[in-house]
Amino acid sequence: MEKMKQVYTILAKDLLHQYHSKFENMRSASAVADAVRVISQNDYAFRLSIGMEGLLSVARAAGDDESADQLETIISKCNAGEIPCAGTL
Repeated sequence: MEKMKQVYTILAKDLLHQYHSKFENMRSASAVADAVRVISQNDYAFRLSIGMEGLLSVARAAGDDESADQLETIISKCNAGEIPCAGTL
């Protein structure tokens, strides 16, 4: 399998880093109601999904099928609840 182009790697890593940072901050906050925590964490996952799907659309539109295929793999993992760390890309 070809390597994902650097531009997509950088942007995907940034999205994953943002997700994990926000998720961890919310998880560690002690003065937040459980319902608010769940809603916030779902919102972070939704924003990650929108960002990754946007990258996938750009890669496909640019004819970069190798990067798009790798982005689809990452998106599939995220949709299954297995959100990778930014450092694993």
